[in-house]
Amino acid sequence: MSTFCCVRKIVLASICLQLVGCSDTPAPVNSPKPASNQTASYGYGGYGGYGDVNDIEFKDAVESNASVEQSFAGLEFIDTDGKPVQLSKFLGNKNLVLVFTRGFGGTICPYCSTQTSRLISNYESFADRNTEVVVVYPLSSDTDIPRWDEFLAVTRKKLSSPETPVPFPVLFDIELKAVNQLGIQRQLSKPATYILDPQGQIRFAYVGSTLADRPSIKAMLEQLDKLNSNKPATEDKPSK
Repeated sequence: MSTFCCVRKIVLASICLQLVGCSDTPAPVNSPKPASNQTASYGYGGYGGYGDVNDIEFKDAVESNASVEQSFAGLEFIDTDGKPVQLSKFLGNKNLVLVFTRGFGGTICPYCSTQTSRLISNYESFADRNTEVVVVYPLSSDTDIPRWDEFLAVTRKKLSSPETPVPFPVLFDIELKAVNQLGIQRQLSKPATYILDPQGQIRFAYVGSTLADRPSIKAMLEQLDKLNSNKPATEDKPSK
């Protein structure tokens, strides 16, 4: 066979492979997805978009990243019955885990519904640590209160038993009054988690830099274990 024929066959074979998508040239590799607890400032769980919300994970290793100078006792909300309630109602006997979701900004935040579903599923673990959980749903206006039902419907789909009742109080922050007082506003609210002792002293404060940036259930329970282990021994004695 002549050299010309060999070259012609090689060229034709190469063209054929390219036409049917069988080229030996490796396909370009897509940029890897960021880890689900990545805290990029925009896009992935950022305030400009939800990003990839499959297999959402929150942070296990967290420390307080926010300082709060004011007392929380005077913060006032609206409960699901439409009645005003002060946060002080939940202080005095138990620790308090206060969780601010993003609220309703035109869509249901998948990170908020996931976090809320996990708080529901793990409520007994908080109760075992002498702790109440309160979830705050910020709203621009009281006309958005019905959006909570939409949010709850999405949240229930993430529970192993969708009929499980919400075991903790849910409060609405109408017109973002508490959000503004705490300085956590960002297209409604940044996700924020606060742990208060029974006296109302803030023992843990974490404000997320993105919508995905939140402490996990494990992280919250570890903070409570640390808080409970630091109680004076006299507090553990039964009253006479």
